[in-house]
Amino acid sequence: MPSSEPPQAVYARLMFTVDSSRGYALWFPEPASNLPDDYHRTGLQIGDVGIVREDGSFDVLFNISSSAEDPINRRGVPPNFKQVVLDPRSDICGFPSSDNAGLVLATQSVEQTTQTLSGSGALLALPEGAGKADLVNSLPFLDEACKNAVSWYQFAYYDRGRAEINNDSLYLITGYHKARSWSLASFSRADGSEAAALSFS
Repeated sequence: MPSSEPPQAVYARLMFTVDSSRGYALWFPEPASNLPDDYHRTGLQIGDVGIVREDGSFDVLFNISSSAEDPINRRGVPPNFKQVVLDPRSDICGFPSSDNAGLVLATQSVEQTTQTLSGSGALLALPEGAGKADLVNSLPFLDEACKNAVSWYQFAYYDRGRAEINNDSLYLITGYHKARSWSLASFSRADGSEAAALSFS
């Protein structure tokens, strides 16, 4: 019997068990079409504040490491907004080739030698590998989040109309993995009684 849990939720939940250091696994990791051109070239950024939507995409509301006049903040910023200026040389640690080409991350329910699936599981394939970057000086971000969490929520709800938001809906990006190409999948059966085969080309 198929599970009632949507595939994007299965994917996020199970990929966190594979490697929690990678953070929240997005079903749609690419930037939304309504974001500035820079985002379509470079992807989501450290300092983005937003919501993981039900479809598994990330809805960027504003960025605290960009100025209020930056294109990403053109739709407004919360009251008392303060830019956290980052020095890429000292505040961010990056590895452009942290994941080798051909890497496959998968739950134990995926037998990678035969691509056999059973029960529930998730996988991510990176044909060209991936790079990563992480914030190493997190104190300014933590300070801003603690001081302004309420105003950020109010901004999301009242100013940006995100009525579905709840007390644990907002995310502040402090790191990312990015890839030029990827394949991902998730599957779930409530009884775990059937198996399927998966192949990549």
